[in-house]
Amino acid sequence: MSRGLLRAIAVVALLGGAVTGSSGCALACPAIGWTNAVALETSAVAGVVAVQFCVAGECSPAPGTEPTSSTNLFIVTPQDDGTWVLGFDMSTPDGVDIRLFDAQNTLIHESEESISWTHSDEPCGGPSTAEPIVLES
Repeated sequence: MSRGLLRAIAVVALLGGAVTGSSGCALACPAIGWTNAVALETSAVAGVVAVQFCVAGECSPAPGTEPTSSTNLFIVTPQDDGTWVLGFDMSTPDGVDIRLFDAQNTLIHESEESISWTHSDEPCGGPSTAEPIVLES
């Protein structure tokens, strides 16, 4: 290989590296997702055995119902300490409608609650966090 050809290859490699570095294309994010979640404190409301929440008309499954493709976007998980975790897929809604049910699946509390999210500053994104929602009676 001639010296001129080697120099040309070196210049192309250096310029390619400079362009890639300055354009932000050097970072390759994996094709993954995450879920955003917030804790819900319901101790101020007596008799809560089930929680449902809704965002813009889409709701987690109601007590006694099977999940569907539209309700699978959101999930409610009871915790050992008596709180609940509301899972929002990758969305970060500003507000949520909360419904609490007793052992007979009777609605005992309904409220609109706001959520203030702290978003990930990682280059590829990541889960957002929020302070717990604390319900009052």
